[in-house]
Amino acid sequence: MKMHLFNFFPEDLMSHIKDIGDTLTLPEARRLLAHILGDGKRDFILKNPIRKTLQKKISENFEMELLKIVEKIEDPLDGSIRYLFEAPDKSLIEAVRIPLLKPNHFSVCLSSQVGCALACDFCATGRLGFKRNLEPWEIISQFWQIRSETVGRISGAVFMGQGEPFHNYDNVIRSARILSSPSGCRVDSKNITISTVGLVPQIKKYTDEGHPFRLIISLTTAVSEKREKLLPKAHRWSLTELAEVIKEYAIQRKERVTLAWVLMKGINSGADEVAALKKLLGDIPFKLNLIDVNDSRVDGYQRADDVERKMFVNLLQELKVPVVRRYSVGNSRHSACGMLAGKRYAP
Repeated sequence: MKMHLFNFFPEDLMSHIKDIGDTLTLPEARRLLAHILGDGKRDFILKNPIRKTLQKKISENFEMELLKIVEKIEDPLDGSIRYLFEAPDKSLIEAVRIPLLKPNHFSVCLSSQVGCALACDFCATGRLGFKRNLEPWEIISQFWQIRSETVGRISGAVFMGQGEPFHNYDNVIRSARILSSPSGCRVDSKNITISTVGLVPQIKKYTDEGHPFRLIISLTTAVSEKREKLLPKAHRWSLTELAEVIKEYAIQRKERVTLAWVLMKGINSGADEVAALKKLLGDIPFKLNLIDVNDSRVDGYQRADDVERKMFVNLLQELKVPVVRRYSVGNSRHSACGMLAGKRYAP
């Protein structure tokens, strides 16, 4: 079975070339991968070419297969483009190109799994169930293909698409490192964000390993009984355990922790949440990203209106923490995360 070149760092590629009976120097490996991953090429036409015999061996033993694009939906209001990809095993994967404030600059929202095992009650992807983890090349391919179609610059990547990134920890970290490598996709590590709903052991591991990427922890509620219903499998770890690793992360990074809060009408916008946040996090420095819920069910969770949202923000002033509203993209075309795949998986 051929190995995928999108999976490799230069040192790894050198080792595998040695295993197939040839040699590749470190500068050659760096140039080759920078040409493929950074420059977006699928050939061996380098300025300083490698040997023809080696090119042949690489072609025989490695591949550069891409995911198949089966659907694209552009939102005319916000300019986002949601992609639906199909993997070789027919699995469906979603990714989004998101416009940034700077003209012709974009970020890409990447999926890390096919479906998701956490079954969060408000999440369309969670209702798909878990099918499998994505390989690094499948994650990189999302970025590579969207970049190849983009006029402008893809300057960021966020692991906030389908799946729980920390359930696919090793492949996600490897992908983030390839994305940020000078021999890879050349995205500034500070512009790569990984999101988790709060897997305590993985957050601790991530903190201990000292990765340079940003981390967002999706809290959504600080009331234990609500969290058990809204994020049932994340509730395996208590909020107290989660607060402990959040504090460790804040100390290690010497910065505010970013917490995501999926705001739902009449559910998690009251004074009880503010009191619970104060009790849970105490003097831990954090900022709160408010995100509107996207629930495709007729009887699903509803978005808070402007009045309810403003009241919640006013209540949060007691905690003296920065609050930022993060806008979901693709709303006018009903293409929030999980909806495109959900339509095709539906019987």
